[in-house]
Amino acid sequence: MNVQQRMRMGVTVIDVAKEAGVSRTTVSNVFSGRAKYSEETRAAVMAAAKKLGYKPNLAARSLITNQSRLIGLILPSYVDTNTLTNSPFYNIIMDSVYAVLRDEAYYDLIIFSVPNRDKLSRVSEWIDARNVDGILVIGEFDQSFLKDLDSKSVPVVLIDNYSRKNFVNFSYVNSDDETGGYLATQRLIARGFKRIALCAVDLAGPLMQKRYEGYKRAVKEAGRKEYIFDTSNTPFEAGMHFSDMLIAQQYDAAFCTEDMVAVGLLHGMLKKGVKVGKDFGLVGFDNIHIGKQVYPELTTVDQSIFEKGETATKTLLKILKKTSALGSRLILPVHLVSRETA
Repeated sequence: MNVQQRMRMGVTVIDVAKEAGVSRTTVSNVFSGRAKYSEETRAAVMAAAKKLGYKPNLAARSLITNQSRLIGLILPSYVDTNTLTNSPFYNIIMDSVYAVLRDEAYYDLIIFSVPNRDKLSRVSEWIDARNVDGILVIGEFDQSFLKDLDSKSVPVVLIDNYSRKNFVNFSYVNSDDETGGYLATQRLIARGFKRIALCAVDLAGPLMQKRYEGYKRAVKEAGRKEYIFDTSNTPFEAGMHFSDMLIAQQYDAAFCTEDMVAVGLLHGMLKKGVKVGKDFGLVGFDNIHIGKQVYPELTTVDQSIFEKGETATKTLLKILKKTSALGSRLILPVHLVSRETA
């Protein structure tokens, strides 16, 4: 029977197995992701399926395995359409999650953005209704919400979350934020700048506190004073606002805890004729693309955002495939990217 005849009759797992030269069980496991096979075996199965036009019935498979093949991604309340437009960080994370799931055997991603802190109960209802296999959570959430999430007995990987409580079903992926803050500030000190401000949006959050701790360590080692500027504006607007204050109070450098804050500050400084990189030192944190597109180019801390999303997603999939245990806390390294502003 040729390929065209098989396709007209309906291709089965048995057909794919024969074409690939493997067992029926191997084909099922490759598509379900239940077992680990060599890349050669996986490629042979996928090539055979493509050749024969085989597409697994995901609804039927879900009933048999009690797996929805759905991964949930939860965004915090402060991430709205405006945030996604103005802060590339979340888009990069989502792109990395999609990239990993695209290479996996039929996992789909559904995204839920919490409209406000009063609506966290809706997330719980959403998880129950969707029957997700695993969850990725970005950012900080109330401890009561995390406790409720933990009670679902669904594997969860948190990105950029510094919860100190030991939850049963959670794993964590963070950047080395404290070291990043230290490297950024140390760079400004090494370049001879004296009055170095820390410029942040919502500094009280645990993530920004880590970056502040790095700044604090560096200025203390150098015998310098701390100068803290904090606001709740959007990052770019915050940077513009900070530029006025820093010029008025004669600061000569700033470490911004996000690149978009640094870009806003750079914009404000240039409008007022300040020679950034010469008369004023500036270092950001993130290493998003805009840092290379502005002039002068932004010196920044690279936290490998895409890799962070990839690592979190792969960690979750390993947990679902039972090749990794819950409870891991991964700290990804950061490094300074030297450009023109410091």
